[in-house]
Amino acid sequence: MKRSLTTIVSLLFVFGIAAQTNWSPEQCLKIKNITAVRVSPDAAKVLYTVREAVMTDDRSEYVNQVWLCNTDGSNAVQLTKGDKNSANPKWSPDGKMIAFTSSRDGKNNLYVLPVGGGEAEKVTDVKSAVGEYDWRHDGNAIAFTMIDATETKEEKDKKAKNDWYYMDEEVKQNRLYVLWLNQKDTGGKYVTKKLTKENYNVNAFDWSADGKSIAYSHGKSPEVNDNVYSDISLIEVESGTIKSIATTGAGETNPLFSPDGKMIAYYSTSDPVDWSGARLAKIYSVVDGKSWRLKATPDENGGLIGWTSDGKNVLWSEANKTLNSVYLLSVDGKSITEWTKGSKDLLGAVAINSTGSHIAFTLQNPSKFPEAYISSLSAFSPAKVTNINAAYATKALPKTEVVKWKGADGKEIEGLLTYPINYKAGQKVPFILNVHGGPAGVFSQACVIGNQGAYPIAAFAEAGYAVLRPNPRGSTGYGTEFRMANREDWGGKDYQDLMAGVDHVIKMGVADESKMGVMGWSYGGFMSSWIVGHTDRFKVASIGAPVVDLSHQNLTDDIEGFLPSYFKSNPWDDWSKYDAHSPLRFIQNVKTPVMLQHGEADLRVPFSNSVMFYNALRRRNVPVRLLALPRQPHGPQEPRMVLKTMQTNLEWFDKYIGEKKGF
Repeated sequence: MKRSLTTIVSLLFVFGIAAQTNWSPEQCLKIKNITAVRVSPDAAKVLYTVREAVMTDDRSEYVNQVWLCNTDGSNAVQLTKGDKNSANPKWSPDGKMIAFTSSRDGKNNLYVLPVGGGEAEKVTDVKSAVGEYDWRHDGNAIAFTMIDATETKEEKDKKAKNDWYYMDEEVKQNRLYVLWLNQKDTGGKYVTKKLTKENYNVNAFDWSADGKSIAYSHGKSPEVNDNVYSDISLIEVESGTIKSIATTGAGETNPLFSPDGKMIAYYSTSDPVDWSGARLAKIYSVVDGKSWRLKATPDENGGLIGWTSDGKNVLWSEANKTLNSVYLLSVDGKSITEWTKGSKDLLGAVAINSTGSHIAFTLQNPSKFPEAYISSLSAFSPAKVTNINAAYATKALPKTEVVKWKGADGKEIEGLLTYPINYKAGQKVPFILNVHGGPAGVFSQACVIGNQGAYPIAAFAEAGYAVLRPNPRGSTGYGTEFRMANREDWGGKDYQDLMAGVDHVIKMGVADESKMGVMGWSYGGFMSSWIVGHTDRFKVASIGAPVVDLSHQNLTDDIEGFLPSYFKSNPWDDWSKYDAHSPLRFIQNVKTPVMLQHGEADLRVPFSNSVMFYNALRRRNVPVRLLALPRQPHGPQEPRMVLKTMQTNLEWFDKYIGEKKGF
């Protein structure tokens, strides 16, 4: 049968458009990301790391490489190369050397490299992996953390299938070490000393100004839950003498010495620990042992960046609605100043240089790729340093805007609405509700193009979907009261906030009410599985790593204090309370086709949650699939697994609510 030229041209046009998409999952994986930015002590140069997804026949991983440029962005030079990861670069105090960690020799070791030229030198030779590290202020020593290595006997027992163990009784801890760059032993290796031998896990540390002591925070084990309940100690490097300086019922961590060494700033939760409660900056006086809290920040839920050079202020960063802000907190506890006031972009990867003169960070917004910037600390004046994604500058990005509506009990709720690319006002289009994790997470104004995560927002927009990403009560960025407003009420007013947002987008004339889907990961997975058990409004759902049975979750996860903090009781104190908020208890109501996605190595929300939901739906003959992701923790980490989740989500939604393609 012959076809007319017009028909052939039409077919080429249809299939050509489909083949030439700008933001397919495959293309999103090609985007580069900046993962660290560091200004030199003299503010003349900048280090930054660029991460790319590497997928070959035998590899699937994200690899960072270290770059160096002038502060105006000129003379950019790639310092590390090869197929292995090199990350976390830091300047020596005199600016003549840099250090970084790399897995180029199989283990994650510490390397130093002369800025003026020369080869990188491996200064550690570990059997496990170097974690965080920091230069001493004279540049002659580096402190670092390293997790306990596997003993020879353990390796032999594993080979002999004699590797039984008693849970929690022989824990491998991260310990604190010091390496002297001006001393070598008889074997030619740099002298290294283990400082902490106690049975606890070091999670953060900082050198004193004179280099004689180190302040460090520590939890009972490497488990996330134990490190939320951290304490802080001070150790003398020479003698090994340890002094406790913060051991209350609060979680206390991230100690940072003042420039003169007389004070230590640190991060503290409320006492006792409240997982969704206030987080504060506090000061400890090394001279007399007194401590005090600093002025509360608007969201009371951020983290310390560093000190100003005069020792009069500390810098604190936290979410501010859909953006981030940096604040200056006076050490006397009397004042707070928003250093980034007026910024319209999302800040990330914030770091202050060792002299306290400049801050480095990334900036981005939904339609602006993240790039490295620096600013003098005297005033927020971002100067762009990199342009790593210039090749994509001409490709159209979807419009995203902040929208607001009234949620349950009249509380104002806001979210981010991303429109289809080339959307025309008045069009009703397929619509997806995307729920964030946490629940104290937040959807921020990050670029909608990214090479990590399960939900490719730009790809959905290019395929004709509108996507609403709401911040219901329980989200961070809106203050402590808002963040705590879903206590003992998961699936209650937070659910109503979400549904009110859906109704708002329908009233705007954007969402086609007959073509709606819902998706979310972690707490977003909880809420998505709750939604399909409480309404049939959505024609399709993709549910990632969901909490479907709260009692089961609490007794199997790695954050045992989390749910009891939210529900003010342990499961055995009131089983019915946990059951009342468990999506699995409403499985009999579900009619919506469900795609489940879950990492098999997930400790945060164990894989068994998805298995229970899958089996229940399968036995009820509800359309359901479970995409199991081998080796993946709480979210896909390997590029191929990221790609598969992205592709699967697009295919699943297209099957049920996508616009017709082709002819």
